Amino acid sequence: MKRVVWPALVLATTAACATPVAGNPVAADVTNPKADAEVVRWMNNFCGVANYLSASGSYTLDSPPADPAEAKQALSTSLGRVVDVLNVAVHDLDELTPAPVVAADTAVEVILEPLSKARDKFTLAKSTVDEAPEMTLEIFAAVNQHLTEAVTMMSDGVEQVSLVSLPDDFREAAGQAENCNK
Repeated sequence: MKRVVWPALVLATTAACATPVAGNPVAADVTNPKADAEVVRWMNNFCGVANYLSASGSYTLDSPPADPAEAKQALSTSLGRVVDVLNVAVHDLDELTPAPVVAADTAVEVILEPLSKARDKFTLAKSTVDEAPEMTLEIFAAVNQHLTEAVTMMSDGVEQVSLVSLPDDFREAAGQAENCNK
């Protein structure tokens, strides 16, 4: 009998403490909660760098001029553009650290390291062209080797990015960041 009376007494006591509330229940919006403003700002900047790299990557090289001196200058100019783009991207990525959460710093480092190395190889290719009195087969082979290494480093970076994921609150913030929705 004590076993039945005790739960009934607890239930009656807690029911007596309840206070009725007027109005209709409204479901909270849990599908898209407001993200922390600092995380949204960080994601906006992160996506801005990605957008910049994507837009800059659409640059195509024209056919080289027939004149060797003009071809050398055109190659130097093209390499200079790539170096400038990578300088901006590396600088802007570097500015993203420290992130609001350490896990986001890891995502930046995974991208920043290969981009920095690729930029250095593109810079080396440009200086090889600029310092050469003329474009010989040996100079062209050296430049081609630097370019191959630079592209390989950039590809490695892209592969690494797919292995790293941002924390959930950063992915949610992407929906509220203007640069992530372009």
